[in-house]
Amino acid sequence: MTRVIQLLGSKKFNYLELSEQIALKTGGLSVSTHLDESPFHIEDYEEGIVLSSYCLDRKINDMFDLWEDVLLHFNKQLNQYDRLKTLIKGQASAYANSVHESGHTFAVIHSASHYGPVDQMSESLYGLTQVNRLQEIARQENFDDIMKKLSQIADHVLTKSSLRCAFNGESNGLDTGMKRLETFLDRLPGSSTTKLQKIRHENAQLSLKNDFKTGKTKLPSKTHFEMPFDVFYAGQCYDSVPYSHDDYPRLSVLTKLMFNKFLLREIREIGGAYGGGAYLRGNLFSFFSYRDPHSIETLERFGQCIDYFANGKFNDKDVDEAKLGTFQKLDKPKSPGNQGMTQFLHGITDDMRQKNRDRIFACGKQDLIDVTQRYLVNKPYAATILGPDNPKFVTDGQFRQVKNVQMPSIGE
Repeated sequence: MTRVIQLLGSKKFNYLELSEQIALKTGGLSVSTHLDESPFHIEDYEEGIVLSSYCLDRKINDMFDLWEDVLLHFNKQLNQYDRLKTLIKGQASAYANSVHESGHTFAVIHSASHYGPVDQMSESLYGLTQVNRLQEIARQENFDDIMKKLSQIADHVLTKSSLRCAFNGESNGLDTGMKRLETFLDRLPGSSTTKLQKIRHENAQLSLKNDFKTGKTKLPSKTHFEMPFDVFYAGQCYDSVPYSHDDYPRLSVLTKLMFNKFLLREIREIGGAYGGGAYLRGNLFSFFSYRDPHSIETLERFGQCIDYFANGKFNDKDVDEAKLGTFQKLDKPKSPGNQGMTQFLHGITDDMRQKNRDRIFACGKQDLIDVTQRYLVNKPYAATILGPDNPKFVTDGQFRQVKNVQMPSIGE
């Protein structure tokens, strides 16, 4: 639904006129899905839709007028059958193309889906399951059922009953903006018991739909999705810790150190891949390679990387360089419109960020050896490879091989 809300037009404008009005009066109207893991508990999450936009102070009323025109009359725009069909087919094609462009991301998301309900939901929203779902929808001849479901989703979501708002602006424009925001909220359907609502993380185990497999699957797990590519994309995940855990900043430094000291050389320079690395994704520690001529050999290099750092084959200078790289990413400048959004969207406060900065600063060589041994050495993992057929997968004997036309939903 998020892909079509502002692309179907509105009560006052058709989709071409609406696009022109958005460009004239705002910096854009954006609608996206939101699935965020709690920084405190691994299986707690918040799910929703994010509406965002920005404009000049003098255009505030115009911006909210456009949002009202789009949201309050969305269901009436669903009768544009041909336009909706075009949008769905275009989105299905874009998703399919994105697998080739960002196959490593899909590989990591699929590997992560073996670790619990939140990551399974992420696979359903952003992974290969979503690619397949859109392909199936695009092949349908009749979109009446889709239109009905979009209408039901809109009735459930586009209300003020569970709405949270963040408003950033210059001090002289905040009063006008807040008053217009109040008017906007009053005109939305639904009821709200309070003007101020904080982020609400729920237990994912209590929210899973019937099409998800509950809990963690058996590990280790290896999956190969056969696809018509000339190269491979790999993703491998290990269980980790949430943001507020003492070891999270140490693992952050470790990802940078692994890239600097091992993965850049072994995966890209020697292995010939376009790219490779490690990063923390939610509560998981993930390795990846991008446009890689190798498949199983890359997974072996991930294991060698873990052994390399568990045995302390690096020095204090390497640690300092990794810490500087971590700080560079952590402290990069934020645009005015993004001020406070980390707390609003993810529940991470400035105090929490400062504690992690302090822990990064205090991190030493032995700390990195300890977290490598604690979370990665001889630990179960999930690995996914996207790419062409290779007899090595059969020889390995541990891979579940999935043909492109047989890609299943998670839980099958």
